[in-house]
Amino acid sequence: MKQSFSKGEIVDVNLGGPPKEIIGHEQGYKRPCVIIKPFNNLQLAIVVPLTTKESKYSLFTIVKIGKGSAGLTADSFALCHQIRTISFDRIVSKRGRLENKDLLKLHSVLIDTLEL
Repeated sequence: MKQSFSKGEIVDVNLGGPPKEIIGHEQGYKRPCVIIKPFNNLQLAIVVPLTTKESKYSLFTIVKIGKGSAGLTADSFALCHQIRTISFDRIVSKRGRLENKDLLKLHSVLIDTLEL
């Protein structure tokens, strides 16, 4: 059965583990991600991984998403410099959907990050 997702959903994704599936500073393991662009017909999605660890560096590529938003259990940080395309097979579960204000912040940072 084909799955279907929409922009702004937060899903738990298995991004893999070292040493074969992640290298260097890439994000890995099972973690929440924001779906930026689903390709439902291809069963693929472009996602931005989240972390609960606040960066010690002031990076413009990080967007804070508050605890409780879209099923998040802690303050989280969207890592817009870690954009990734994944297969729907990596998605473990759905959490919820971002509020429009958070999604707009994320889009704004992605536009700047990708210099679009």
